Amino acid sequence: MKEKAVFYYNQGYNCSQCMLKAAEEHYGLEIPQECYDVCKGLNTGLGIGSTCSLISAATMIFGLLFDEKAVKRLRIRYIDAFHDLHKALNCSQLKSLREYYGNCSRLIGEAAELLEKITSEEKRNI
Repeated sequence: MKEKAVFYYNQGYNCSQCMLKAAEEHYGLEIPQECYDVCKGLNTGLGIGSTCSLISAATMIFGLLFDEKAVKRLRIRYIDAFHDLHKALNCSQLKSLREYYGNCSRLIGEAAELLEKITSEEKRNI
């Protein structure tokens, strides 16, 4: 999933869109175009450097794969793990780490790996 997410980012999809597109292919989902359209306003932390849209996308993907109770638990797990990895949740803080992340493609790859890890662990426990 990591490679797919980075591929779509390099094709011009924003962070949340590339995660959705990669998840659609990886998990065999049928995500309507409207979901990608909704993501147009999520990039760059809702345009104000707030919560990274990769977190929003991960939560949406959990919602497509699991029931509401699991989604609420998994989003907290994802947020905690994302913060542990990157020491930040906000786009403005993450972008200040550009020397490390470059153009966000590395961050996107790591976020996709984390999503895949948490999702596969959850599916094993069902």
